[in-house]
Amino acid sequence: MRQPNSAMRVDAARRAWDGALQATGDGLTVQCELITPMYGGGVTPGKVDSALPVRPTALRGQLRFWWRLLQRTGGEKELFQHDARALFSAETALWGGISSNGPQASKVAVRVRQVDPAELVTWKGKLSKFPAYALMLESDEDPHLLKGGYTFQLTLDFSSSMQSGQRDQVIEALRWWASFGGVGARTRRGLGAVRMSDGGEVRTPVSAEEPVSAEEVEKHGGWLAVGQPVKDPIAAWYKAVEALRVFRQDRNEGRNTGQGKHPGRSRWPEADTIRRHTNMASPNHQPEHEVDGVYPRAAFGLPIVFHFKDRGRGDPSDHSLVPVSSENEKRDRMASPLILRPWHNGQRWCPAALLLPGWRERVSVRAGLVRQEKLVSKGSPAWPEDLDERKQMAARIAPMKKRGEDALTAFMNFFKAGAD
Repeated sequence: MRQPNSAMRVDAARRAWDGALQATGDGLTVQCELITPMYGGGVTPGKVDSALPVRPTALRGQLRFWWRLLQRTGGEKELFQHDARALFSAETALWGGISSNGPQASKVAVRVRQVDPAELVTWKGKLSKFPAYALMLESDEDPHLLKGGYTFQLTLDFSSSMQSGQRDQVIEALRWWASFGGVGARTRRGLGAVRMSDGGEVRTPVSAEEPVSAEEVEKHGGWLAVGQPVKDPIAAWYKAVEALRVFRQDRNEGRNTGQGKHPGRSRWPEADTIRRHTNMASPNHQPEHEVDGVYPRAAFGLPIVFHFKDRGRGDPSDHSLVPVSSENEKRDRMASPLILRPWHNGQRWCPAALLLPGWRERVSVRAGLVRQEKLVSKGSPAWPEDLDERKQMAARIAPMKKRGEDALTAFMNFFKAGAD
């Protein structure tokens, strides 16, 4: 953790911070429309603040995230790929923060003007036609979400001290946010997606409205797969999220056929790995998967909760797979490198799956098992680091067979095959 500068005066730091934009240069204004319902986004997690649904601080954090990602994966330029200190210095110089040299004022101010009144609807009620896999809920939960179609105006004010290169970087971050980000929570499953257009008051640069292409994503080390155009953004969203559900859990794909309403056993190895680790299994669910000791789906994000329905008849109690540090300390979560959402090609809406730049580093994340809040296994790579070993194991896991040597690659090839 970064230590504060002991020589820094708090009162002087506050004055410098409060003077974040002492002189405003230029800026831009864009109109944003919510194209999928927004979940959360308020001060209370999982709650929408009907008085201020879209908070400027949250949008500023989103833009800062995309800026950092783009600068760290600068394609051929390789701006900060191997220099974390230089990246931090550039980030605080633009977005503000407290460095070893004291506080630095932000050169970007974010303002939001709410255009429409907030209309909240329940997820399980009026939103039941939307993909349930986008927001996994406990059976008794039915949160209120901000309905799609809500519009707001986003204004970015730039300090007069901002350099032209920094301005271009902010506009590029804005493009990526509009193409792949969103507002509120669970944006990586497509909730809170937005469509951005000219705001009218201050002319938006043309480049800010252009959707980010697959070629641009590839230059930064990411992977964008886009399906055929569909009738509207909700249809595109549904198709994108449904592809992941089928790949991970559906019959004849992620699971065996089963009988009647009861799905068959998972074709993934994680559950049987846990059964072997705990030496516990119900008579009807003895471990039988030929691959053991790996957790390929960890690459989609952690934690993963494994709930064994026959735990009263011999199966293990609930276990969670969590990220683990090299010091064997458990961490709370690892965000998914996969984003599923509607993507606009400039004319029509398409289902899209994006692997963020740096996704390959997530494939072999160190993970361990937790039971009752206690780490019960040492951290180890969730998937082999050796390519040949990956290929051998992937060939024995049905959803991955002939699709790729890791779960993310296999899913993207599965998505592309269904999208063509």
